[in-house]
Amino acid sequence: MSKFVRGFRTGLCLALALSAPVGAAQTGAASHAMLESMAASQSAYKDYMLNCGGCHRFDGQGVARNAVPSFLNSIGLFTRLPEGREYMIRVPGAAQSQLGNAELADVLNWMVANFSPDTVTPDFRPFTAGEVGAVRPYRFDDVVAARRQLEARLQKLGLTPAPYLYGSN
Repeated sequence: MSKFVRGFRTGLCLALALSAPVGAAQTGAASHAMLESMAASQSAYKDYMLNCGGCHRFDGQGVARNAVPSFLNSIGLFTRLPEGREYMIRVPGAAQSQLGNAELADVLNWMVANFSPDTVTPDFRPFTAGEVGAVRPYRFDDVVAARRQLEARLQKLGLTPAPYLYGSN
């Protein structure tokens, strides 16, 4: 094997090793460093501001009087359930946005990391483009009913997401 090929292989292996998450993040654990990295994404921040911030506000507080739920200390709770993760992807504002699957995954990760980092479990897995692409095309027949079912499941776990007042009297 030539010196060039050995050097190329070594460089490639090093690059792959450095591009992978380190420590607990390799097993899917929500390390502090992983959450900080997701929270610092400028492209996800810009995509959030352009696609989500109009309703959920720049600070994630939502607008309760308009039935737009807050993300603060809440959005991460949904990541605890497979159906909750799907819900986050499939809600109309996310699923029907102009973002590609990778960009939507980044925005969802950015939202969790910025607005709800203390609500994720140590086994939190970041959203991926593949996960988004797999469920995004499936629209809810009734998004309010889906949300109510998730709220009930979370409440059985002792968790209370932010109120979602759409459809309430």
